[in-house]
Amino acid sequence: MKKLLIIPLMLLAMALSACGSSNNEEAGVPETPETPEQPGTDPSNPSTGNEHYLVLYCSRTNTTERVANAIQYSLDCDILEVEPQTAYDEDYNSMLNRAQSELAAIRQGNYPAIKTSVDNFDKYDMILVGYPIWYGSMATPMQTFLHNHASKLSGKRIALFATSGSSGISTSVSEAKSLCADANVLNETLLLTSSSISDMNNRVASWLNNLGAKRENRESNELGETTPSESTNPDNNNNQTSLTMKITIGNKTYMATMEDNAAAKDLLSRLPLDITLEDFNNTTEKIFYPDPALNTEGVKGGCAPVPGDITIYAPWKNVAIFCKSWSHSNDLIKIGHIDDNGIEALQVAGDIKVKLEK
Repeated sequence: MKKLLIIPLMLLAMALSACGSSNNEEAGVPETPETPEQPGTDPSNPSTGNEHYLVLYCSRTNTTERVANAIQYSLDCDILEVEPQTAYDEDYNSMLNRAQSELAAIRQGNYPAIKTSVDNFDKYDMILVGYPIWYGSMATPMQTFLHNHASKLSGKRIALFATSGSSGISTSVSEAKSLCADANVLNETLLLTSSSISDMNNRVASWLNNLGAKRENRESNELGETTPSESTNPDNNNNQTSLTMKITIGNKTYMATMEDNAAAKDLLSRLPLDITLEDFNNTTEKIFYPDPALNTEGVKGGCAPVPGDITIYAPWKNVAIFCKSWSHSNDLIKIGHIDDNGIEALQVAGDIKVKLEK
C-alpha cells in the first residue's frame, strides 16, 4: 500500500472520541498504530499512486481505516491518515467528554489541533474523505483538517465516506460543505454502520462505481508497453497477504484480516491449527486458549468489539472472536477481524470445530 507522508504541525491538541453506541468508532474506541512513514519521499507532498485520487481518513478504531484501505486498494492511489496532535486518553468516559468538548469548541470557531498537513492537492482529481461519526457530526480531527486546508481544496471534488453505530451521515455532509465552501462536495456518499460493515467490500465497490472512480493499475515502460503497477504486483503486497488467515468451518472457508502487531503475528506463526471454539456468554463470543499464551508484549490494549473482531482477553489470555457487539474494555487486545459476512458462520449456539490456516 502506498502511504503518504505527513507533516507534523505544532498546533493545539486534537482528538477524537466518541459517541453514540459502544460498538464502533462513534464510541471512541482506541486506535491501532499508524503505518510507519516510508523513507525517500517528500513529506510535504502526497506522492505516487495513480495520481488521480487521494484517500484521506481519520480513525479511532481501525473501522474507518479498514474502509479507507479497501478504497485505496481498489483505486491503487495515495492514502493519508489525519492524526490528532495529542494522543487520546484510553479511559472511555474521558474520551467521550473530550469529544463533546471539542465539538462544542468547533461550534465556537475553535478547532482542536492536528499534526497532519498537505502542501497542495494539485495532482488529485478527487479527494475521498473518511471519518467516524461522533455525536452525529464529522469526527473532530477531520473537521480541523478540512478547515485548515479549505483554500487548498477549492475546486476539488470531495467524496465522503463514514462509519457509525447507527447515526446518519447528513449532518457531516453539511459540515463538509460549510468547511469547504469552494470545493465540490459530492452528494454520492458511503455510510457503513455496525449493521452493514460486514458488507464493506461490496458497498465500497458499488460506491466507487457510482462515483465513476476506476483503478488505474497499468503503467507504461520505456518501450511503451503496459506493465502491472507496483501495488498490483503480488510480490509487492507481502504485508497485506501475510496478515491474512483462513478460517475453515465444515466445507466453507472464510478470510480474516489480522492486525500488524506481535500477538497477531504470533498466532499466524502457529498455523495451521485445528481447534474447538467454545461458546461463551450465550454466543456473545467464541473462545479458545492458545498454549502457550500469545505474545502480547508491547501490544496496546483497548477495544469496543463489533461482530467479527478477533481479540485477546488479557486477564485470561484466551482468544475471543466476538459474535455480538460489546462495550469497550481496556483488557481486550484486537488482533484481527473476520472479513465480509464470515462471522455469520459462528453466530450459532454451541461449540464449533474450526481450522485456522495461512
